[in-house]
Amino acid sequence: MAASKALVLITGANQGIGFSIAQQMASSGKFHVLLGSRSTSKADTAIQQLLADKQYPVEAAAVSPVSIDVSDDTSILDAAKAVKEKYGSLDILINNAGIPTGAPGLGIRDNFRAVFETNVFGVAVVINAFLPLLRASKYHDRRIVNVSSGQGRISMALARGTAANAQPGVHQYRSSKAAVNMLTALNSVLLAEEGIAVVGAAPGYCRTGMNGGQGMKDAVDGAKPIIRAATEGNPKELSGTLVADEHTQFGW
Repeated sequence: MAASKALVLITGANQGIGFSIAQQMASSGKFHVLLGSRSTSKADTAIQQLLADKQYPVEAAAVSPVSIDVSDDTSILDAAKAVKEKYGSLDILINNAGIPTGAPGLGIRDNFRAVFETNVFGVAVVINAFLPLLRASKYHDRRIVNVSSGQGRISMALARGTAANAQPGVHQYRSSKAAVNMLTALNSVLLAEEGIAVVGAAPGYCRTGMNGGQGMKDAVDGAKPIIRAATEGNPKELSGTLVADEHTQFGW
């Protein structure tokens, strides 16, 4: 890894929006991307796809696989240990991994639990595990980016009609993203004096495998506000805010 490149870990980066984040950041020549996936084999497959794409040329040295299942504390701690042993520190952390609902047939309690395990508890544990590596970094612009959603905005839920709020999976998914927003706000305050910005980002309604290919945007475009949250602007001003392209009038 070139010393001039910032080291960034992206969870859930083997597909969808996470893959597009990795693709655009790795191809910029400014970052060494740690492509996080639940298994090394999935990460390796994604990296091969990155290297074969001519539209976003990526050098092999600009991306490395990391096995990390954010619903498994042991997997998270093992990933943090591996990054520490190989790199010593981490410059940017992007908590992207997420699910819309639990497995078919789950009762409401188990469905909420499944979504929160990944979308909320996973974010909390990943931040806790990798914070020592962010603290060890000498990078001038250390950041944690939590991928949220406009669906997690309380004001948007209040503004939507009955039909939108009654859709299957809406309650657990929106509630989980509202919780992610709170984690972002709390950590932005706690880490302000250490100079680590904590920023939320909402990609918008994107066509990915998570929603059956529905959506108004391509994942490539959905990745852009997340990358801005991780790399652009004044970190002190962005910390504790939500970077988004749509529905900005709803605030948090």
